[in-house]
Amino acid sequence: QTHDNIVFLSELIEDLTTLSRAERDDLHIKRKIVNTAQFMEELARDYRSQAEAKKLKLKLECPDNLSNIFVGEHELREIMQNFVTNAIKYTNKGTITLRAEQSDDGVRLAVSDSGIGISASDKTQIFSKFYRSEDYRTRATNGTGLGLYITQKLAEKMGIQVTFTSRLNHGSTFGVLIPGRISAEDPRTLAAGAQQRLSEIGTEK
Repeated sequence: QTHDNIVFLSELIEDLTTLSRAERDDLHIKRKIVNTAQFMEELARDYRSQAEAKKLKLKLECPDNLSNIFVGEHELREIMQNFVTNAIKYTNKGTITLRAEQSDDGVRLAVSDSGIGISASDKTQIFSKFYRSEDYRTRATNGTGLGLYITQKLAEKMGIQVTFTSRLNHGSTFGVLIPGRISAEDPRTLAAGAQQRLSEIGTEK
C-alpha cells in the first residue's frame, strides 16, 4: 500500500508539473519535422512490456505511405503516452492497437483498446480537470483525473484536434489529427506550409 501511494504521489506531481506547462500562456512549443512511423514504433516499443505484463496484445498499424509531421515532439509524445497508459490501465483482456493513418487533412494517430469503455454520461466530462468516472472499475485504479485535461490543453497549444469514440464495455479509441503533409524532399518549404496551416487554424478558433 505504501508503494502504491508513493507511485500515485509521483504521478500526481508529474501531472501537476505538466499541467502548469500546458496552462501557461507563454508556453513555447519547439516544432520540428518528425518521422511518423519511427515515432509510433518507439511508442509501441516503450509500452509493449507494460501491455504484456497484463497479458494484453499490443499491435502497431502504420501504412507505407505515411508522411512526416511538423509538431512539438515532446508534447505529442505526452499526449500519445496518456492515450496508451489509459488504454492499458482500463483494459483487462484483449488488444491495444496503435494506429497511424494518412488522410486528406494530414495524419491521424490513434490508440484503440478493447477495455471497459466510457458511458454516455461520462463522455461529456472526461476532459474536465480532476474528473474521474463513477464506474467502480475506474475507481479501482489509481488516477489523478488530469491526464485527458492536460492532453486537451497541449493539443490546443499545438493546433491539433483530439478525437475519441467509445462504447461502454466495448472499448475506446482516442486520437489526434495533425494537419499538413511533410515529406523529406523539401522539409523547410513544407514545414513552413504546415506552420501556416496551424496559424490559420488558430485564427479560425
